[in-house]
Amino acid sequence: MAEDMAETPDIAMRDGLTPESGADVSFGETDLDLVNALQINPRASWTRIGASLELDATTVARRWQRLADAGLAWLTAYGMEFALVGYIRLRCRPEALAALSEQVCACPYIFSVERTSGRYQLQISVAVEDLAALDDFAVRWLGELRGVAEVCTSVGLHIYVEGGQWRPQALDPVQRTLLTDGPQPRRGSPFLPPRTRAGDRDLVLALSADGRRSAADLAQDTGLSETTVRRRLVEMTKSGRLLIRCDFAQQFAGWSVNTNFWARLPAGELPTLGAELAQWPEIRLCAATTDAGNVHIIAWLRTQHECILLENRLAQSFPNLHITERQITLRALKRMGRLLSPAGRAVGHVPFAVWPSPVAGRAT
Repeated sequence: MAEDMAETPDIAMRDGLTPESGADVSFGETDLDLVNALQINPRASWTRIGASLELDATTVARRWQRLADAGLAWLTAYGMEFALVGYIRLRCRPEALAALSEQVCACPYIFSVERTSGRYQLQISVAVEDLAALDDFAVRWLGELRGVAEVCTSVGLHIYVEGGQWRPQALDPVQRTLLTDGPQPRRGSPFLPPRTRAGDRDLVLALSADGRRSAADLAQDTGLSETTVRRRLVEMTKSGRLLIRCDFAQQFAGWSVNTNFWARLPAGELPTLGAELAQWPEIRLCAATTDAGNVHIIAWLRTQHECILLENRLAQSFPNLHITERQITLRALKRMGRLLSPAGRAVGHVPFAVWPSPVAGRAT
């Protein structure tokens, strides 16, 4: 890929940003086009992106900076092979919910946080090194939190669809072709076979807050040469070891409802479900898990009524799929390390970290 040289009282702010800063900045169709372009090729040059949008490079670069400064869009990099994902739901005492929300949002090992309807008030996604680390995190970190009445922990076994694959389909096929570099990156299980190579994890972490950081900046942070950085970015991106996603304040573009389904499906039908849901435009996540329901599905919708329509469509398409729990996100607090305002703007960033394994001999 071409490289470009290119109000929340219960959440602590980061990076000096304030709630709803840049509130006068709008999010229009051209901005959605730009987001879609960066989803397809996040490190493409502004010249190439501009050509696909029929705009000049200076205009698209300035427009992106305006969106980023306002917290309306952002780029995040991550590598699923470096962590095991745990999906944890917390039932909280009402008087403790605000404090608990702030605590989990500030935790670098927890990369996503939502307050939800239903039995559990908080749903979090955590990055750990292995199963022993997940147990250690639950006991030593979650166990110290006051106000938690119940913890439900599930392990991500295989990811069929994840948020970085979601597209608004704002661009036409010709525009998408102008941005595409050969086969698309492989996506899949968090249990990808590890490739131990010094500096890879450091490179991913250095890129995590801004997927368009220059090779010079990344080399300075990681100790790798600029040539090595460029080569590894291309190799890791093409292989799917490095994922760069462009997120945005979804409410500004009309997707105001997040719904979560926990469901049960015979194991033999999981691949078919995953392949089919990867084609559904509203699906943000489809993962096989160890929960009582072995499937976790997340969708972005425009209205609450669409939750019923989606559930009906799932039932008709997959007769053996039995939904065991359904939730609506009351508020997304943190997404892939970004702290979010009530309106969904990015108002801060907590750098990623992976909770280390307590098992002797494992890397920390």
